[in-house]
Amino acid sequence: MKKFRSALLALLILPCALFFGACSVQTEYVSPTVTEEVVLTSDLTQATNLAMMSTVAIFAQTSGGYAAGAGVICSLDQSSGEAYIITNYHVVSSGDYFSDAIASTIYAQPYGSQYCYVADNMFATELVTGNNLLTCEYVGGSQAYDIAVLRVEDSLLLELDVRAATIASSTPKLGSQVIAIGNPNFEGLSATRGIISVESEQIDVYVGNEENVPVSTNEVVSYRAIRFDAAINGGNSGGGLFNEKGELVGIPSASAEDLDDYSSAIPVSVAVGVAQNIVDTRQSYNLSGVYLVDIGIEYSANNSKAVYDEATGLTYIKEDILVSTISRSGLFAESGITALDKITSIKCGDRELELSRAFELDDFLLTIRPGDTIELTWVNGDGGHTYSATTSRTNFGIVSVSRV
Repeated sequence: MKKFRSALLALLILPCALFFGACSVQTEYVSPTVTEEVVLTSDLTQATNLAMMSTVAIFAQTSGGYAAGAGVICSLDQSSGEAYIITNYHVVSSGDYFSDAIASTIYAQPYGSQYCYVADNMFATELVTGNNLLTCEYVGGSQAYDIAVLRVEDSLLLELDVRAATIASSTPKLGSQVIAIGNPNFEGLSATRGIISVESEQIDVYVGNEENVPVSTNEVVSYRAIRFDAAINGGNSGGGLFNEKGELVGIPSASAEDLDDYSSAIPVSVAVGVAQNIVDTRQSYNLSGVYLVDIGIEYSANNSKAVYDEATGLTYIKEDILVSTISRSGLFAESGITALDKITSIKCGDRELELSRAFELDDFLLTIRPGDTIELTWVNGDGGHTYSATTSRTNFGIVSVSRV
């Protein structure tokens, strides 16, 4: 098993007063001279500059001191000074990853701000900042998906030139260029670039203590990830993985312990789906976590194969989504679907998805809410079949952490 470690790497911030001492010097701002060379930047340069404006450094006061990570602004109302930020759950968790304990204080700081350092006194550590430090409210999170949502309401957002990230509408393709932005080693927001190495894979992430070898089952979580080769380090967790247009395609969360430039990100379809699920659940039911509809069908990917498309020059992976078991009490218990039937599409309202990968169905189900009507289509030896069912709150349950 390839062992991954959360990119936060238990990054506890050490005193940096000497290094950052120059931050207190006041200087007069002089606008840079804009030349043709500056204006005529490459697409990747423009994408990096745009993406940086939607990324923030995250500082969380945990039981062991301050920890650093990053986050991405996914929603912004600059007229009211309100923003929502996506980050990793492990960036803001306090103590045991598998507990519900959250950092007592969480801050976000946009790019270009006078940076922070931690000062030690005989009683505690104190986060010292120059400017633009935004206090975050923890909205909710999920250990199972390693995603948390933060909310900021601050008049500073009326003044700062920050942006909400543009969400990519399609999955990044094998070999496409990506930009990883985070807060590595508490050195401030910075960018690295690379390519997509694997579009989708299941990884096991070690979240135990640094000094322990993972020998028990409660130290590893498993989730779907994008693999990319841009270098990330401790503190990159929760930041953004962006495509060549500056669109968000993932949330960097882990890196391989024994390989360089072997990094993983939670796909944006999962991250945003989870984040919206968390927000809706909090607003509608005052509950924390991800609540997923139980359709009563277990399914798996089968007969996976790669197909090269001459027209686009891209390789696509296709697979059959076959039914494994059907629950007697699930939403589709009376649908007539049986084991080994092939699920081909799902529809909810005006959203319809033709399925070619099993994870597409997983992601779609994240968006289902109580009262929605789901239409499922499948095929078997008798031809095609479609069945509709309307959900209620009793069809939903919290997603617990998946331990390996």
